[in-house]
Amino acid sequence: MAGLSPGSSGELTDPDGRTWRVRRRRLDPRTVRSLMRRRDVPVLLGESGGFDLRWVPDGELSALSELVRRNYAFTTASADSDIVYMGYEFGDETGLRLLYIEEWC
Repeated sequence: MAGLSPGSSGELTDPDGRTWRVRRRRLDPRTVRSLMRRRDVPVLLGESGGFDLRWVPDGELSALSELVRRNYAFTTASADSDIVYMGYEFGDETGLRLLYIEEWC
């Protein structure tokens, strides 16, 4: 699956080397905001179309949440933005959950 973003391929290896598989694709914006508020669900941002992965620290969640709210893909507001976001829920082999937000250009 080389050359595909995690959102497209359905699997990702986080910056710490853990492998995750997609559970739910193209989450609705309310689900993304809900998952972002949960302390037990880490948030991974896929910048540059999903090819530059980085963990989102707690101190940046509020700002990212606002960007996602204003520029979520397939919403009316996103039509005015060059960069939009799409959320995916991933899980690992132990049952942990991960919110992955992919930046689309």
